[in-house]
Amino acid sequence: FRAWDAARGGGLQRKAVVGQLNEVGGMLAYRHPDHLQRRLWGVAANLAVLAGWMSHDVGLEPTAQKYFVIAAHAAREGGDRPRAGEALSRAARQMVHLGRPDDALDLMKLAQSGSGEQVLPRTKAMLYTIEAWAQASMGKGQAMRRTLGQAEDLFVSDKGDVPPPSWMQTFKEEDLYGMQALAYRTLAEHEPGAAAHAQHYAEKALALRVDGRQRSKIFDFLSMASACFIADDPEQADRYARLALVSMGSNSSHRTWDRLRQMYRLTAEYSSYPKINELREEIRMALPKPKGRGGNSARA
Repeated sequence: FRAWDAARGGGLQRKAVVGQLNEVGGMLAYRHPDHLQRRLWGVAANLAVLAGWMSHDVGLEPTAQKYFVIAAHAAREGGDRPRAGEALSRAARQMVHLGRPDDALDLMKLAQSGSGEQVLPRTKAMLYTIEAWAQASMGKGQAMRRTLGQAEDLFVSDKGDVPPPSWMQTFKEEDLYGMQALAYRTLAEHEPGAAAHAQHYAEKALALRVDGRQRSKIFDFLSMASACFIADDPEQADRYARLALVSMGSNSSHRTWDRLRQMYRLTAEYSSYPKINELREEIRMALPKPKGRGGNSARA
C-alpha cells in the first residue's frame, strides 16, 4: 500500500486501506495476549497513518486529521512512541500544506516531545525537515537553516546498526534532499536568494530518484521549476515544469496539482515569453476543474 501510494498517489487504494483498518479495529474490540495486542495496535497505527496520508493526498482534509489522531492513539496504545510522533508529524505536514505553519510548529513540538528516548537519529532528522518547512513558510530563514543543519547532522550520524522501523524505510537520502529543496523553495518566496539552494538540493534529490516513487519525483520537479522561476531562469523552469506535467496525468495526488498551482503563479512574470505563455496555457488545460464550479482555478 505504501509503495502504491508513493508511486500513484492516495486516491486509488484509499478505500482498501480504510477497509483493512476497520477489520483491525474489529479485532481490537476483543482482548488478546499482550504481545498480539501490541502488534494489532501497531498494524492499526500503520494503516491509520496511511489512510490519513492518502486522504490528505486527495484533499479530504478533515478525514485525514481524524485518521492521524487515530494513528497517534493506536501507536501509544501499542507502546510505540516514535510512531505516535511520526503520526503527529504527518498532521504537521498537512498544516504547512494548508497554509497554517503556526499549527504545524505546535504539532511538531508535540511530535518531538512525545517520541520518547528510543527514536532513531534518522527519524529525528525527518521530524526536523518538517519543522524547517514550517519555519520557511513563515519566512524564518535563520531558524530554518539551523533546523535543516540539525536534520543533516542527525541523518549522517545514523550508523544503520539498528534497522529502521518499516514506516521509516521510505525516508532516504533523496527524501532529505527533497525536503531541503522544498524548504528553500518555500523560503525563496521571502528571500529570493534561497532559490539557488533549492535548485542545488532538488538536483541532488532527482539524481537519486530511481525507486519508482513517482509522486516524490513530481514534487522535486516542481520545487526545481519554482526555484528556477524565482532565480530568473525561465528556460530551465520551463523544462522542469514540463517534466512534472508529463508525469502528473497518471497520478491521483491532488497535492501535486496544488503545488503546480503555486508554481503557476510564478509564471505570470514571464508570460510575454512565447514558451512560458504556451506552458501557462498547457497548465490551464491540464488542471482539474474545481468541483461544483465552472472555470479553472489557475488565475494570474
